[in-house]
Amino acid sequence: MDLSKLRVGETAKIVSVEADPALRARLAALNVAEGKKVSALRTAPFGGGIMLDADGVRLALRVSLAKRIGICLISEEEK
Repeated sequence: MDLSKLRVGETAKIVSVEADPALRARLAALNVAEGKKVSALRTAPFGGGIMLDADGVRLALRVSLAKRIGICLISEEEK
């Protein structure tokens, strides 16, 4: 499953980030890295983007970038 499929209110763990090293480093600085938890806060209409909380950092990502980030959903007990 990729990050673009995460619904508002769901939490997931990042399992992969498919990006060049510079972008991977920038995302890691924003807590978007393998092993980190992310929650979907809002989605833009018409597939415009997704607003996330990544271990306390709020950010928005384009859907095209979110599709390159693999996730695994986290159950309520694991939160």
